[in-house]
Amino acid sequence: MKHSIHFVLALGLALGLLAQDQSVSIYNINGRIPLGVESFRLQPDNRDFYLVASAENEVFEGMRRVTDDAGRDHLVDREGHRVLFYPSGVRFRLTASSREKLSTDQPFDTHPQVATPDLLSHLRFRIKVFHALAYWYVKPRLVENIGVPTTVPYDERIYLIGFDLGRIPIDDRVVMEVLAPSGERLCKFHLDLL
Repeated sequence: MKHSIHFVLALGLALGLLAQDQSVSIYNINGRIPLGVESFRLQPDNRDFYLVASAENEVFEGMRRVTDDAGRDHLVDREGHRVLFYPSGVRFRLTASSREKLSTDQPFDTHPQVATPDLLSHLRFRIKVFHALAYWYVKPRLVENIGVPTTVPYDERIYLIGFDLGRIPIDDRVVMEVLAPSGERLCKFHLDLL
């Protein structure tokens, strides 16, 4: 009887501590944040391709979202300090591929008037930053093909895209836009930290 009372008390204490700790780890240990997948059907070719994106920075390692007593969410770093700004520099990795069809594929039709291999090899990128009702664009400082060289015909390209963001408050919204060679926006990937 005495042992079961101690067990119940210990279990209650543990559950109470778990209820108080409302922190949620949100980023992988390698500092990479998955941003999502978008799939498309290029018309009039009727050929599918997809884009997969992630964001990278070593400061993302160990970040977690915490909720204070008033129910507000905050972002803290691995040492527990509150994060007030996005990192000044962020790299995005984007895979553009027509090699396989995604199993849950619901592709968007797109009409950029270019063949799929040319489209995948000549994508363009920019960041759109939203601060309340205002917004502005940031051009990449680096766009590098880290997969098969563009001189070799292939149905997949892997890009590394670097941006200098400066001091953007963590409450602002940062969105990477992917553009066709013609400048038409194909999709956007949100870097949501909060």
